[in-house]
Amino acid sequence: MEIENRKNTGFWGLLSLIMGIGGVLGHFLLNFLYMGPILEHEIDVGQECAVSVPIYFPMFANFGFIGGLLFIIAAIGFFQKTKWAYTFAILGNVISLKASFWPNIPIMEAGILAPGPWFGIFLPNLIFYFILLRVMGKESWKKILLGLFGGMAFILNFINAIASTTRLMNHYDPNNIIVAQMFMLVLVINMLASLAFGTFVIGLFVSNKKELIRVAGLIGAVLAITGGFPLAIYSMFFFHVESAFSMFIIAPVISTVTMIVPLFPGLWNRFTEPR
Repeated sequence: MEIENRKNTGFWGLLSLIMGIGGVLGHFLLNFLYMGPILEHEIDVGQECAVSVPIYFPMFANFGFIGGLLFIIAAIGFFQKTKWAYTFAILGNVISLKASFWPNIPIMEAGILAPGPWFGIFLPNLIFYFILLRVMGKESWKKILLGLFGGMAFILNFINAIASTTRLMNHYDPNNIIVAQMFMLVLVINMLASLAFGTFVIGLFVSNKKELIRVAGLIGAVLAITGGFPLAIYSMFFFHVESAFSMFIIAPVISTVTMIVPLFPGLWNRFTEPR
């Protein structure tokens, strides 16, 4: 986006700087405060997340650091009125949203704190998403909402991969491989679906290659459907003795809904046309 002649770039620079520093410090603070209590609770009550928390909490903290640092780079760009400042703000925002959602789930599941404290990072980033795209980016509401659904698919497919890792680590038995086999089969494909949707969301607002971005959305949706629905069906009807609703179903459903727009070229053009 050309922003050399735009007004208030200093304001956007200051806001990006606050978002960046707040994100980095917030992830450091929250991980030091809550990772220990979550692990202690998970171990005490025999929760499955006890094996994955030490892996994924630092990973998401690092996502948060990267998102925060991208915000800081965006702030420098806004102060200097560079062409790339808006792109880095989008990158920082999308990655920060991803980083600050999942950690709330284990802490609320453990009953330590509800709502989860990472929402203190997630919600300002969600508000920033709407304001940045609407005010600075001059994007249409339908395009912003399409990006929001794509972002939900980006996050939820990664969460499906996390949960698959957790169940695989807890239920793998070389003498009875069938119990964990579904989680082994779909773990990577859900990760790839998340990556494709991340590309879709970021490209939707910063890339001129509209057709390639449309294809990225289609790839993400097909991967999510392939890896998500079998995972959800297995979890609901075969993994437990009794049938039970599975949160695994949300990611492929959101992905399927998101796919409707890029699936039809005419609809895609209407959603992505300039405001």
